[in-house]
Amino acid sequence: MSERYTLRYSGGMVPDVYHIFAKSKGVFSNVSSEKAKAKLRLLYEVAPLGLMVECAGGATTHEAYDASVLDCKIDDLDRRLGVCFGSSEEVQKYKKFMFEDVAEKGERSVEE
Repeated sequence: MSERYTLRYSGGMVPDVYHIFAKSKGVFSNVSSEKAKAKLRLLYEVAPLGLMVECAGGATTHEAYDASVLDCKIDDLDRRLGVCFGSSEEVQKYKKFMFEDVAEKGERSVEE
């Protein structure tokens, strides 16, 4: 209970990321699955806000592998992906939770 978390969901990436800026902490994640495809477009939504987050001292990561969203190649104007944005500490916790088991088993996939 030393780290108290509260859930915030506005239904929009911009207000949720703004909340991270205002509080100087927190995390925004939007991950996909086979049934729920990714909605956020890399060129128009993910990269611009990802740049702002990283310039402000935060961190970003792709949902499927441990890399900044700014390292994702824009090869389609409509490329969509799941992401995690937030303070460096919170994104590190996300990465540990999401990638630790995969890295241990050697099942890591990197898409270019």
